[in-house]
Order: sequence, then C-alpha cells, then structure tokens
Amino acid sequence: MGNRTDRMPPRLSIVTGASSGLGRMIAERLAQAGSDLVLVARNQARLHACAEHLIESYGVKADTLALDLSLPESAPAVFTHVRHQGTAADTLINNAGFNVYGRFEESDLEAEIEMVRLHTISVMQLTKGFLHTRDRSRRNRILNVSSVAALVPGPFVSVHFATRAHLLSFSLALSEEFRGTDVDVTCLCPGPMQTDFFRRAGMNDVRLASGWPMQTMSPSEVAAHGYDAMMRGKKMIVPGLRNRLFAMAADVAPRAFKARFTGWIMDRV
Repeated sequence: MGNRTDRMPPRLSIVTGASSGLGRMIAERLAQAGSDLVLVARNQARLHACAEHLIESYGVKADTLALDLSLPESAPAVFTHVRHQGTAADTLINNAGFNVYGRFEESDLEAEIEMVRLHTISVMQLTKGFLHTRDRSRRNRILNVSSVAALVPGPFVSVHFATRAHLLSFSLALSEEFRGTDVDVTCLCPGPMQTDFFRRAGMNDVRLASGWPMQTMSPSEVAAHGYDAMMRGKKMIVPGLRNRLFAMAADVAPRAFKARFTGWIMDRV
C-alpha cells in the first residue's frame, strides 16, 4: 500500500452501537470525513434519528439495521445487507456493548451471557465477515472499542472486565497477524465517559462514576482520539493523560493490588 492510498478516508463504514454515546460520535466523525455508513443498533427510532442527522449534516448515505448483535444470526445479516448494495465496507467499528454490575454470586447470569455474546462472539463474527468480504486493493481498518478495564481484573464487574480483556488481546493479536498488509487493527481503550453507561448499569453511586481517580471524557473527545489512532494505524490508544498514567501503572502493579484497587473504585460509595 502506498502512502496516498493509506491516507484516503474511509469509503463505507460499519458502526455498531451507533444510536447513542460513543458509537454515535464515531459515526459522526466518519461522516465528517465523507464516509457512507451502515449503522447498527437495537433501537430503531434512535438509529433512524442518527442517520437522518448525518445525512442532512454531511451529505453521506447512512443505512440503518436494527439488530440485536448478541444473536448469532445478526452479524451475518450485516454483510448480507452490504453485499446487496454491491460494495464492500473498508472500515468496521466494533463498539456495541453494555455492563452488568454486582457481586457475581448475585448478578444476572442471562444478562452476563448476553454480554459475552455481544462483546466477544459477535465481534469475532463481524470481524471475520469484514475480512472475508473486504476489497484488498484498499486500506481496510478495524477499530475495536474496549476499555482501560481490559488492563485489570474488575470486582463487581468481573464478566464485563474479562470481555474487555478478551477484546484487547484479540485486537493486538490481529494487528500483528495483519502487519504489513491492507488491514490495520486498532483497539480503543477509553476510561469513563459522560454517557448513560453508569445509569443503565445501576452504577451512578460507584466511586468511578464520580470522575476520580480516572479521567472522565466526553464521547466526542474519545471518538476524535479513536478516529485519529485508527487512521494512523496505531495498535492501541488510551485517551486522556490521567487514563494513560493509570494504564502504565496497571502494566507494572502486582495482580493482587490491581484487583484490590479496582474493587475499591468499582464499589459503591
């Protein structure tokens, strides 16, 4: 791939979890660059509103697919839709996700199984489908949205943190597999964001939700960091100075300390 091709903006981007929060902001950043979009989420009304805004604001095409990606048939349906358009996506944003909070002994097992399917199996399906249908003459990019949670064990959010660790490991492995090819794989690992994430998980009163010790950022800020890292072919990005310092500390801290400290910040005040 020559430098001119590498700098070309995305042509068609698939964005999951696109109806709100970080996914919507990443979709907006892609639309600003001129990329057409396939927006995927469960809430059709919010998805449609997002698409209408992007079409009117940036003059791009934006298709919507209201799908529950935790179901095994949903990911293949995304690529069936793209194939019927007679084109191939050159950018995949794996962003869809949610959290389940509580002691594992008492938490909702079915919700946790759904989360594992969404954060791991669905990402694998979407990534495989993207790779098999891509145009190899272009620069192709995958941005997987994980979290600084990938770097530590997470008491009270044990399954969620474990899925984030899986996604980081998966991303870094693929980045190495595709080194020197037409595919760049980037893992975005944000800290807490100003979204409905904590409220939806019933976590408004945990220490982390207070904005300390981690750096809380807006979805638009995180989207800008993620888009820039993806376009530069970076393997991993942790937005925010305080969050990067946390990530560096997590690399060297003893495992027992990491679990104890994370349990403290994830506990209720």
